[in-house]
Amino acid sequence: MTRSLTHVLMLLAALVAAWQPSKAIAADEDTQLWQYFVVTGDLDQDTSLTIDASHRWREQARGGDQQTIRFTILQAVADGVRIGGGGAVFDAGGNTEIRSFQQAVVRRGRVQARTRFEQRFFDGADRVELRLRQRIQYSQPIGNGWSASLGGEWIGLLQSRNAGQGASTEQWRAQTGIAYRISDRLELGANYWLVVFPRRDLPARISHVPQTALTYRF
Repeated sequence: MTRSLTHVLMLLAALVAAWQPSKAIAADEDTQLWQYFVVTGDLDQDTSLTIDASHRWREQARGGDQQTIRFTILQAVADGVRIGGGGAVFDAGGNTEIRSFQQAVVRRGRVQARTRFEQRFFDGADRVELRLRQRIQYSQPIGNGWSASLGGEWIGLLQSRNAGQGASTEQWRAQTGIAYRISDRLELGANYWLVVFPRRDLPARISHVPQTALTYRF
């Protein structure tokens, strides 16, 4: 095992050890741990497929642990521009969400911007929920198989699942992370997300989300 890989594993272990699935620091703040497993690759010269699954450890007050699986297909339509979509299933304690989405991704150098439109179907909801998401991310190689990233995302609610509830900003997300390329096909990463949920006249709710990600490229 290389020294670099050892450092990555030590960092991931520290993230897991630091995460405590106990009471939140305050009623409006919690900590979660998300673990991702990703398979991605090209179906042909212009088409890519990504399948990801995750387990998200969360407090019962945040809906309990959640399992997810999602697929995304993208087609290159111009230099640095891809469009496509996909679908996903999210399950937490028997409460299921089915999600479809369409998106456009633009890459210029080390900067990538993604616009995603989501349709979310919940058990027992009044109607389909519609969300618009805008993400921007910067990636920086730092040598010897390592890379770092920094980004942010705005998530807007266009139509709530609850009848009578209007449009609003649902979340702001800030992200930082590192990744290590173990081989040509395998990559190990660790990220931290700060997720802020604005709540009109109430203080914003905050989630701290350390993540691990294992990615296989076919």
